[in-house]
Amino acid sequence: MTALILLAGGYGRRTSLDVPKQFVKINGRTILEHTLGKVSGVEGIDEIIVVSNPEFLSLTKSITRRFPKVMAVTAGGVTRNESIYKGFLKVPEAEEKVIIHDAVRPFTPRWIFARIIKLLDEKDVVTTVNPITGNLIELDGEFVGTIHDRKRFAIGEAPTGYRYEALKRTLEHALERDILNVVPHDVELAMKAGFRVHALFCNCFNLKITFKEDIEIARALLGGKDEADGFRHYPDL
Repeated sequence: MTALILLAGGYGRRTSLDVPKQFVKINGRTILEHTLGKVSGVEGIDEIIVVSNPEFLSLTKSITRRFPKVMAVTAGGVTRNESIYKGFLKVPEAEEKVIIHDAVRPFTPRWIFARIIKLLDEKDVVTTVNPITGNLIELDGEFVGTIHDRKRFAIGEAPTGYRYEALKRTLEHALERDILNVVPHDVELAMKAGFRVHALFCNCFNLKITFKEDIEIARALLGGKDEADGFRHYPDL
């Protein structure tokens, strides 16, 4: 049994929009809905827990009612890791595997999730990475300092998968040492808890919608046009 924690708790400040980017509509559906449609179609995912921006909890609940695999919606924390922790509290102990994904990644191929679920039969933690295709430059102020061998590096992506007990131990270790909201990423928390994290190369398009320009890219790829002020027809707003 596999549960997926979908992180939809961000505020989207870097997009300079009036609402978090997960609620922007593209082709008649919010970005959150596009991502939920993708992950709901993964055969190996049995249950989904959505971690919402606390200010938009009722809206998130109204959206997720249309997705039968969503078993819980909970308010997120002040950091990504705290949101993961709050989502994990909703995961039944009977689950064997837990996948963490970003609500603003609607293009992640389904095979990535299936591959992670399979790898977790042997690995404790598996995270998605993509190769670096350009030069990896270490800056010296305003100048080019060192050009590194890009083969030794990768771009961290999502999703990340854990065996249930591995994620439990990772979060407990972070809480015991009071670093849950200090360390920026759960993968680093897992490493600090003693786990070796397996890197799964995606070699695929896995856009995380972060800036306003990313919304335009997503609109072009998903097709159709969003409403002029698409998110404002929700009664919650």
